[in-house]
Amino acid sequence: MAMIALLLAVAAGIRASSSFSFAPSSQFHVSKIPTILTNTGLRSTAEAPTERVGVTTGDTKGANLLLTNLNIATGSGNIILKSINFRVDPKERWGIVGPNGCGKSTLLGAITGTVRIDGGDALVASKVKVGYLKQTAVSGSTRTVREEAASEMEEINNARRLLDKLEEKITNGDASEKTLNDLAEAQSRFEDVGGWTQEQDVDLVLKGLGFMPTDSDRLCSDFSGGWQMRIALARLLLSQPDLLMLDEPSNHLDSSARDWLATYLSNYQGSILLVSHDVALLSKAVNSIAEVSGQTLIQYVSCSYDKYLSEKDFRAKSAMAEYERNMKEAARLQEFVDKFGASATKAASAQSRVKMIEKMKREGKLDPPPLAVVEVRRKPSLVLPDPPKGIGEKLLVLKKASIGYGDESPPILEGIDLVINRGVKLILRGPNGAGKSTLLAALRGKLPLIAGERIENERLRLGVFTQDLAQELDVTRRAMDLVTDYARGGIDGDITISNQDARGVMGRLGLSDEKPLRIVGELSGGEKARVALSMFALKASNLLLLDEPSNHLDIECIEALGESLSNWGGKDGSVVVVSHDRAFCESVGFTHVGTVKDGTVVIEERGLMDSDWARYDINGAALGGCDDIVPVVELTKEEKEEQERKRKLAFNAPKMMKKIEDKMSKAEAKIAEYETQMEEHGSDAQKLVELLNKKSMAQIEVNKLMEEYESLEAILADCAKVSCLT
Repeated sequence: MAMIALLLAVAAGIRASSSFSFAPSSQFHVSKIPTILTNTGLRSTAEAPTERVGVTTGDTKGANLLLTNLNIATGSGNIILKSINFRVDPKERWGIVGPNGCGKSTLLGAITGTVRIDGGDALVASKVKVGYLKQTAVSGSTRTVREEAASEMEEINNARRLLDKLEEKITNGDASEKTLNDLAEAQSRFEDVGGWTQEQDVDLVLKGLGFMPTDSDRLCSDFSGGWQMRIALARLLLSQPDLLMLDEPSNHLDSSARDWLATYLSNYQGSILLVSHDVALLSKAVNSIAEVSGQTLIQYVSCSYDKYLSEKDFRAKSAMAEYERNMKEAARLQEFVDKFGASATKAASAQSRVKMIEKMKREGKLDPPPLAVVEVRRKPSLVLPDPPKGIGEKLLVLKKASIGYGDESPPILEGIDLVINRGVKLILRGPNGAGKSTLLAALRGKLPLIAGERIENERLRLGVFTQDLAQELDVTRRAMDLVTDYARGGIDGDITISNQDARGVMGRLGLSDEKPLRIVGELSGGEKARVALSMFALKASNLLLLDEPSNHLDIECIEALGESLSNWGGKDGSVVVVSHDRAFCESVGFTHVGTVKDGTVVIEERGLMDSDWARYDINGAALGGCDDIVPVVELTKEEKEEQERKRKLAFNAPKMMKKIEDKMSKAEAKIAEYETQMEEHGSDAQKLVELLNKKSMAQIEVNKLMEEYESLEAILADCAKVSCLT
């Protein structure tokens, strides 16, 4: 009886607490979403080949990562990074900063083995798991969102497989003491690695990155590239690598998800290397800064981003002051030598001063400070052509417009009446998935209206800059050729634009020297964004449409764009912007704020206020005190869901809830039946395990159905508040 009691206690614990299960991995195709790099099976440094795939392990002297005399050059021999010495200790969180094209992504690539190293070493400690997320969007997984997000939780997944294996052994008749002990140990291991809370951990991360509960069971392939990037990020975070490397992770995140990610990273227990131009993210997520400048890496240990800026200025001034003092002292010594070197009585003194000067030279005191330390980089600048004057006040009008993606899907936006007059600077705000980018696509004319009219001014000249424009460039062509062809082409092109004009614009944006003549595929992601911005800047427009323009641009370029927009337009030019970048938005000086929400657009003639940013916080709840500002109901978490899916679910919710109730009743009846059978077979250990397994699976089904039911209830309640079913 004691053995049976132990069997019941252990076996019951295997499933009763868990409602999280995955199909066998053999049912899936290989995912193209970025995977986790681990050190299992990787070569040691003794092999030392030049070309590498994967991280290289070796003696890191206690660090998670150690770079020693690292050198990287382009295929043509241009030096990118030179003599880099850098270590990342456990729990250190480093922000990697620098202008576009300086080598930040190259540095991460060298660590992961995707970029050739021309000299030195990039070593990872042998037991350190490395996780790396690139900037580029991803696709290809056939898993559900939850399955993909949890697929790299190795310790938990391995522990779960062991439990399954042992349970199968018992079910097949092996109820030996050894098997039962193994089962008890496996259960303890599963608990220790967080197996019982896996589902909650996955849901927490997905929610933080903007996913709704109902999204978890959708296929990854149902989502756009930007959302698939979020899935990849969720999977990477949940894998809990010892060394987490992120390259511009906030590019595809809204403000709520950015806030959540910053908080998550600030509490991360492993080491972090974060390449980002997002000042708010850097300020909160990291505790040290490394700047890539002048082909080297300048480290600011235990410095926040703000402290780094002040420390950088202090170092530059101190280095120049010391250099000037040394040069002044050397000049004073040399003056004495020149004056008394030939004197018989003071020759010894003169010779002594000569030795002092030589010592200063040997010690490098007379060498100018490194350019990387004292260089004051020329800030990028952008000058937009004056806008052509339209006829009348209205540049673009949407009248009773229904906007969506056709087929059988309901419109995302309906009954939209929107007038863009000359001189308007409009910022579009709203919850994620509300239709801001969709509205911009309709204004652009790229997305045909389902109903209504789009009316252009006879002299409308559209300029468009989107977050993905840089990724759409022809990577086989020279950067300057793309810029000039765009500026000269089309009905509103200017054939007088010269190559020199193009190089001037590109140079002011930091694409100087030979960079305009490079093939686009050889440029970094940030440099491609500057090429796209150069195209945007060379053609005169009177209505500029910008969708997340700060993505892929570095901090200085974002500032240049904001300043240019703030000074552009006058009474003739208009701007419509979708952006989550607060610093950029506040620099533009908007005259109107548009709230896109619940299938409608509300336009107010005013500038941005703090409440506009507080309204879309991570919990979806608004801060009080702004009901008199915008006639829009404050957000709940359900309003983050894509409008199309929300309306579909709300419309079908009553029928779906009735079906769920029926399924729950049947599942609960099965549980009662299994409990009765367990009482009847109390002495049959194998039968008890079989019944326990069936009962736990039925309970899992009930838990899952209850989650679906509660989610539908919440959507119905939300829609009742905002009348989204009418």
